[in-house]
Amino acid sequence: MDFNIFSQKKMRKVIWTAGCIAPVLFSQGFSAKTDVPLFLFSGQSNMVGLGTNSSQLSEEQKKEMPSIKIWGDNEVNNSVKKKWLPLRPSYGSTTSQFGVEFLFGKTIADSMPGKKIAFIKFAQSGTWLAKASEWLPPSSNNGTGGTLYQNMMKSIDEALKKFNDAFDTTQYTPKWSGFIWLQGEFDAMGTAFGNTDATYANKYEENLTNLINDIRTKTGVDDLPIILPMITTISTWGHSAKVRAADVAMTKKLKNCDTMDTKGYALADDKVHYNTASMIKIGTISAQRWLAMKYLDAAVPVINRQNTTSSHIPFSEKNTTSFDLTGRKMVHLPAGVLGNNTEMPTHIIINVDGKKAEKVLPINNR
Repeated sequence: MDFNIFSQKKMRKVIWTAGCIAPVLFSQGFSAKTDVPLFLFSGQSNMVGLGTNSSQLSEEQKKEMPSIKIWGDNEVNNSVKKKWLPLRPSYGSTTSQFGVEFLFGKTIADSMPGKKIAFIKFAQSGTWLAKASEWLPPSSNNGTGGTLYQNMMKSIDEALKKFNDAFDTTQYTPKWSGFIWLQGEFDAMGTAFGNTDATYANKYEENLTNLINDIRTKTGVDDLPIILPMITTISTWGHSAKVRAADVAMTKKLKNCDTMDTKGYALADDKVHYNTASMIKIGTISAQRWLAMKYLDAAVPVINRQNTTSSHIPFSEKNTTSFDLTGRKMVHLPAGVLGNNTEMPTHIIINVDGKKAEKVLPINNR
C-alpha cells in the first residue's frame, strides 16, 4: 500500500502497493497536478458514530461539502458504501449517523477555502486492536496484519483506483495528509466479553505504536499527521486509563502526533457512545489539532460558524507570524475583549456566511 512518487524527467510514478500501480506520464511543458489532501478515518463504534443523530444538527451544519469527497466502507450504510461522494452527515451505520469525519471536514474546509480534499473512512464497531482477526498491525504479528487491517488496505487500494470518480486525475492527485484513529474501548474492556483481563490494555501502547508506524510506512509518509481522540472513562472500559495513557505516549515519542481528551464528554442514551454534541466537539477539535501542526502551508486555522462571527487561532499558534490569507479577513482586538487580558490571541479570523472574498486588512500584531 506504499504511496510513493518517483520523479524522472518525463515520467512520474504513483505507487500504492496493495496491488495498485498507476504510472502517470507527463510530457515536458505539462503543468504539475494539484495535490488533494487525503485523510484516513478508522476505529470502532465511536468512529462509526453510533451515538449521533444528524437530525440534531443545524440546517447550516447539515449542508454537504462538495469540495470534500469521501469513500466509505465496512460499517457504513449501503447508500454511501464504496463510492466517492460529497461529504455529508450520513457516514454511519444509518444515513442519520456521522463520525469524527464530518465536523473535521467542515473545520478544515473553512481553513482551506477552495481546496479539494478527500477522506477515506473504514471503521467497525465492537473491535479490538490486539486481535489478529481484527485491527492487529503487521509489526505486531510477524508482518501479517489482522483481518480488518488487511480489509482496510484493500478498500484503500480500491478507493485510489477509483479516485477519478472523486476528482479529475488529469488535474489532481491525492497527497496523504492525516490519519485519525478513534478506538480502544474493547481493548480497555478485556480480552473478550465478560473477561476483564488487562492483557490487551497492557499491549495497547505497543500495538498503537506499530499501527501508526505501519500506516506511515504504507503511505510512504514518515511524518504523516496522526490525531487520536481519546475513549471515555466509563466503568465498562475498566482499563481505559491504560489506553488513554497510550494515546498520550504517542504524542511524546512520535512526531506529528496529537490527541484530545474527551473525559466528561456527554454520551448518548445508550451510555456508551458519544452523542451528537460531543461528536461535533471531537471532530472540530481534532481538526484544530491537525491545523496546529501546520502540515500544509495553505491551511489557515478557523472555526466554522454561521453568519458574521470570529474565532481565534488556537493558542499553540500564538507565535505564528504569517499565513496564507487568501479569502480571509484579519482584525486586531484590544486586550480584554475576549475576557482574558493575559492570553489574548493576536489574530482574529473572520468568516462571513462562507464568503471567501473578504479583504485582508493591515493590522498591528501588538
